[in-house]
Amino acid sequence: MKRFVFLIVLIISTTAMAQQHGIGLRLGDPTGVTYKKYLGRTRAVEFGIGSVPAQWHNNYYINSFERYPRFDNYRYQNHSVQSTVYLQGRYLFQYNIPVENMEGSLAWYWGAGALLKAAQIQYRFQNREAPFASGRGSVNDLDFGAEGIIGIEYTFQDTPLTVFGETSLLLEIADQPATMRAFGGLGVRYNFFRR
Repeated sequence: MKRFVFLIVLIISTTAMAQQHGIGLRLGDPTGVTYKKYLGRTRAVEFGIGSVPAQWHNNYYINSFERYPRFDNYRYQNHSVQSTVYLQGRYLFQYNIPVENMEGSLAWYWGAGALLKAAQIQYRFQNREAPFASGRGSVNDLDFGAEGIIGIEYTFQDTPLTVFGETSLLLEIADQPATMRAFGGLGVRYNFFRR
């Protein structure tokens, strides 16, 4: 954990010379706030915090029930998600897409990062054998993994706004190692320029 915190502090401190940064909203998986700092013309770092509706990723949580040893003698009935928080950190490479007679700028980007997701799941279950009594149990689900990102963004010429769309693939390292999950989102950022 100390190494992870050190890495985040190092990335933030190296972005002090950036000329442009933006903060905005991201809709999708997850939905939340995004902050992007450009490191010259070809690189950027991005940080995000968000959540998803409780009904999303139902199959993931249903399949997770079988992995918990404390539920070995029980049959899954249903679940509810109490809260979900996503934290993202990314390092991105930017490439301009030249379009003749276009106002503003179009770029595509790719990169790598880390995603941490924490959720509290309330399971309802039933004994596998008579008397088939029902019960409830709460689980703190913590997922961490490496993320690969690809996206496109358009920055308006006379308005300090950028709109973007992206998709990413997560390879879980912890909770369910080697599990692949896809994420996607659309968003808008308000840009600040250093004078």
